[in-house]
Amino acid sequence: MFKELAEQYYEEAKAIREDIHRHPEMSYKEFRTAELVEKKLKEYGVDSMERMFDTGVVALIHGSKGPGKCIAIRADIDALPGDEATGVEFSSENPGVMHACGHDIHTANLLTIAHMLCENRDKFPGTVKLIFQPAEEAACPDRPHAGAWNMVQCGCMENPHVDAMIGLHNNPAASGHGTFGLRKGVCTSGFDLYRFDVHGKTAHGSQPHTGNDAILAISQLIVLLQQVVSRNIDPLKTGILSVGTIQGGTVVNIIPDYATAGGCFRYYDNGTAKVIRERTLAIARGVEEVSGCKIDVTAHTGYACVENDDALTELAEAALKEELGEDSCYYMDAPATGSEDFSEYHLVTGVPTTFMWLNTRPMEGHEVMPLHSNKWCPDADIIKYGAPGMAAIAVKYLNDNA
Repeated sequence: MFKELAEQYYEEAKAIREDIHRHPEMSYKEFRTAELVEKKLKEYGVDSMERMFDTGVVALIHGSKGPGKCIAIRADIDALPGDEATGVEFSSENPGVMHACGHDIHTANLLTIAHMLCENRDKFPGTVKLIFQPAEEAACPDRPHAGAWNMVQCGCMENPHVDAMIGLHNNPAASGHGTFGLRKGVCTSGFDLYRFDVHGKTAHGSQPHTGNDAILAISQLIVLLQQVVSRNIDPLKTGILSVGTIQGGTVVNIIPDYATAGGCFRYYDNGTAKVIRERTLAIARGVEEVSGCKIDVTAHTGYACVENDDALTELAEAALKEELGEDSCYYMDAPATGSEDFSEYHLVTGVPTTFMWLNTRPMEGHEVMPLHSNKWCPDADIIKYGAPGMAAIAVKYLNDNA
């Protein structure tokens, strides 16, 4: 039903994608993108539209088959820091900012879904809620809650209440373009953010015994943290501890009195997260005792694991096969290693959700690159699969639960 419409609307969707790609905007600054979204939604004829959390946009499309449930579809709209190196003709015109994660595709995809559903209200009861979410890439130690959490706090899941929610992300792939990766249960890693501030005592480099070396202490801390994974986490489970920043000292012959480091620790279940936090604090206390320094540990929950609802995932599978064919989807053997703040929608509200990965080839002449690479440029053709697939899931959910 929707596949033919996706073909019909493709050139417009491609133009929208290229426009957004040329004008990428960082988290919390997506004002031009939000205005473009609002312009297209008004053109397509959504029933209502509301700006939330400054740059978020929420729109409603009511089916004409009568009252019913509400299903939400989410797209993230923000870009990343980085100088684009794709060489495409629609490369970023904003220095130091680019769509390296494909959120331009996600946004154009959801707008195409809006276009299709507005013209097919007679196919479903209830309501489809479209959520264009800012700041998915924004989690940091100083501001751990990103766009999804803030959108929920602003009321995006109410008026009407959302009964189920779906989302997707492009997955760089050399083959299987347009195939949806599904998974029941945990679908992505979760992560916590850590900051370590070490306060020591300065001394001359020739008299280290008169001071407390902050750099030595933080170095010991970083090395010892690696034993959390190898010695404290169940070997049948996964934990990843990555310390990505470290600063300290001023000149080579002075024992520094301060050093700081930041880490991102990933996991696939809350029990592992608890072990990581407990052991990290214990190691910090031990290094304090040995070094004579004071170590302040600041820990923030970042994004929790995305946990897909079994029944909603099975419905998505059925809808995708009906719309796009038997080979349109498959079940992933393991969760994705990356993290997603889509988890907040279920975590905060309890609403059943399912999040899918959509295998996506690069543009012709380009290599497959990982997400966040300044050379990753997915083929907009993926919208021909993403839009009809997601629209079909929404319509099937509303009809099956009428």
